[in-house]
Amino acid sequence: MYLMKTSIKYVMLASLFFGIIFFSLPGMAEGEKWKYFATSEDRTKHYYDQGSVEFITDNIIRVWDKTTTSEAAGSLTTDLKILREVDISKRKHRVLAMRAEFRDGSEKEQSFPNPRWGDIAKNTWLNSLYEILCKRKNTTRKSF
Repeated sequence: MYLMKTSIKYVMLASLFFGIIFFSLPGMAEGEKWKYFATSEDRTKHYYDQGSVEFITDNIIRVWDKTTTSEAAGSLTTDLKILREVDISKRKHRVLAMRAEFRDGSEKEQSFPNPRWGDIAKNTWLNSLYEILCKRKNTTRKSF
């Protein structure tokens, strides 16, 4: 009987521990909150996960974005989710990880341990995301 009570305590503690870890992961606890922000010329739609926006430093912001391709795009993917860092002081971005859902129903995940920074060109959907993140930073700063 004593052994059973001890086992139950360990199971409860383990459940609590894993629950805390699960719900502390970005984007996992509250679910994804995709906000539409742009459509490309080929009717591909772009979103970002509002709940995943994280200020890594004063100038670096980490965010998940999602691209939903249209049939007209001719892409093999239907959804592409990218964990991206944006350096708003240098107008650059880099891809840390991605999850692709393909038209044939398969999926693939990949992380990039040493990604390179790339420029953010004006008049692109990525520039729209950049501007949203800049505004979000300015709004966050004013609230302090």
